[in-house]
Amino acid sequence: MCNYYASFLVLKSKHALGNGQNEDWCALKTLRIEKNQMFRQEENQDPQRTGESSAMSEKELNVDGSQLLSIIKDFAIDLIQLSSRDELIWHVVEKVAGQAGFVDCVIYLYDETRHVLVQQAAFGDKRNEKIDTSNAIEIALGQGITGRVAVDRKPVIIHDTRHHSGYIADLKSMSSEICVPILHEDRLFGVIDCEHPTPNYFTGLHLEMLTTIATMLASRIAQWEVLDKLTQSQKELSESEEKYRLLFETSDDPMMVLTENNFDLCNEAAAAVFGYSNRAEMQAIHPSVVSPEFQPDGNSSYEKAERMMRLAIEKGHHKFEWVHQKKCGEDFPMDVTLTRIPYQGRTALFAVCHDITERKEAMTALTEAMIEATSANKAKSDFLANMSHELRTPLNAIIGFSEMMTRQVFGALGDLKYETYAQDILGSGKYLLNLIDDILDLAAIDALERKISKTQLDVLNVVDECHILVDQFLREKKQNCQRDIPADISPVYADERALKQILVNLVTNAVKFTPEGGTIKLTVRQEGRNHVFQLADTGQGIAAHRLARITDRFDRGSLDPFKAVEGTGLGLAIVKSLVELHKGSLKIESQEGVGTTVTFRIPLGEETS
Repeated sequence: MCNYYASFLVLKSKHALGNGQNEDWCALKTLRIEKNQMFRQEENQDPQRTGESSAMSEKELNVDGSQLLSIIKDFAIDLIQLSSRDELIWHVVEKVAGQAGFVDCVIYLYDETRHVLVQQAAFGDKRNEKIDTSNAIEIALGQGITGRVAVDRKPVIIHDTRHHSGYIADLKSMSSEICVPILHEDRLFGVIDCEHPTPNYFTGLHLEMLTTIATMLASRIAQWEVLDKLTQSQKELSESEEKYRLLFETSDDPMMVLTENNFDLCNEAAAAVFGYSNRAEMQAIHPSVVSPEFQPDGNSSYEKAERMMRLAIEKGHHKFEWVHQKKCGEDFPMDVTLTRIPYQGRTALFAVCHDITERKEAMTALTEAMIEATSANKAKSDFLANMSHELRTPLNAIIGFSEMMTRQVFGALGDLKYETYAQDILGSGKYLLNLIDDILDLAAIDALERKISKTQLDVLNVVDECHILVDQFLREKKQNCQRDIPADISPVYADERALKQILVNLVTNAVKFTPEGGTIKLTVRQEGRNHVFQLADTGQGIAAHRLARITDRFDRGSLDPFKAVEGTGLGLAIVKSLVELHKGSLKIESQEGVGTTVTFRIPLGEETS
């Protein structure tokens, strides 16, 4: 039966193709038919798959094989002429299915993102030329016969759908079904599904024809996808090239392409900056012409340029400063970035240059201004130090004599007013002496003459010694000074004199701006790699807008002209400078009417870390 069937189709094919046609097509179809006979034998072994256990009847011989071959031949021609996937799909369901005598044909395309089959075109009762995402039929993989074919990727004929458990009836009076996957190199593009009201309507020839059509359809769709991707890539490449061409042409910075010690390409900005009349003139010179013989570091420009280019080729890019030379002989500095690029089948360097003449001039001016400012500041500090020294000598005499007078060392002064005057002289003298000492401290810090010698100090001992120095002030204003210091706190790594000066200045400041009966609290703790000192008072506080300037020199914390406040206004400035000499930090927080909290941190030394 099989051999007779194959021979019959060969004869029919020869007749259909006519004399002079290539008979290899018939031989190929014969092999495919033998393969189809094997498929039918598998059907007989799987009743559930076919819907019937019997083999194909002799009715198959009544199918016009030459007509089916003609359909395939015509489709091969149409395949080339049709210009889009949608046109081709509709052509299959309308023309191919119609010519084959099918009354119902649907093509589902596989949505690889959602993993479902989506109706794309239909012929017959399911026809809907306005298929879109809102009304297209969708079939999940494995659902019904169509979904099963998509999973198995094997064609199937159901001779009688009434006896097949996987059939999902979506049309009335349909009794047989043929379903083939649209495959290309094991990639699923979709499924062709055809139904007919007559049981046992579809034959192996129908299956072979439809499988061939599906294979050609898949191949063409895959080809279009490749062409679309290629077209898109070419479009993106063209857009990218146009973008970089415009960037190259319109840039204000010089841009050049260097190949084998030549300017293979340069933009108009390069010609203009280097003083050439046009790009052609600049491209005609050797790159070494636009550099002086030597760079500012004394290296030969030619040899150094070779090193820079070699680094750029090895690393992919390299940025450096370079002194170039204009056509007129004027030298000028530039930032240069070299990037390795492929260019016309060779390795080239893309150079982007930026004139930094203004930046260099600004840096030079800034450096000179800083030198002048430093020099002026040192002169000021020297002047203050000298003046303070000159003032200290007579002040010591005034303080000494006025103290003797207040104590009446050589007898009574007589009138009581003399005693008052002597006390005023003594107080004013001490105030001036403190002011001079503060000025000398700041002058020494500014002139980098104030050196600190750090050692491991016992925190409690330092605080006790400072308390002795300020105890009289506390008692005079009846203020309560509290401490919160752990007994086992580790030693602080600091300069003893500087640390005491910091604490005394802060406590004195707190006493000064805290009313009688107020509270001052000193807290010391260790946080990570820092000793944290915190002094809080219940004083008048500082306005928020003045906190940023409170450490400025001669700032006295209060702008009220009716409040007499003692002090030089240099205490917090000295505290800040001394903390910074320890590589520490200072923070001041305050709220008017509530009080002020000053916190400074001193890093741990190596011996305690």
